[in-house]
Amino acid sequence: MSRKDALLKLHAKLVAQRSELQHQIEDDLGLAYSDDDGSNDLGEASNFVEQTELHTQLAALESRELEKIDLAILQIRHGKYGICEGCQKPIPIARLQMLPFTLCCVDCQRHQEDDGNADNHDAPNWGHVLEYERRNNQHEYSLGDFEL
Repeated sequence: MSRKDALLKLHAKLVAQRSELQHQIEDDLGLAYSDDDGSNDLGEASNFVEQTELHTQLAALESRELEKIDLAILQIRHGKYGICEGCQKPIPIARLQMLPFTLCCVDCQRHQEDDGNADNHDAPNWGHVLEYERRNNQHEYSLGDFEL
């Protein structure tokens, strides 16, 4: 398969991914901003606030990914897709298939991370997500859950 054919398939994949993310963001925001009828007790209200925060964070992560996908689609339209922003060499198709909205080849990405110039704002706050899941999963306990 030629590079051009592979890039056309990646374009279709990006468009489908964009559509899916747009729907997911709408769902997350709908769940995050659903009305609280006020009839909940304190525990239910606390759980409602946590769920709202979790859905808001997920929507923010998905929005950043959507921005990257939109940028990749724009680069395709301008004929610049698949060219590393660091070294200006073609990004291998295998990397683009795994991460179709990447802007760098593996070597340049590694250099950015080593230099501390990588996008740290894209790092999700998994600590909050794990804490939320731990509190809502009755089968997992930590030492803080028991009185000593």
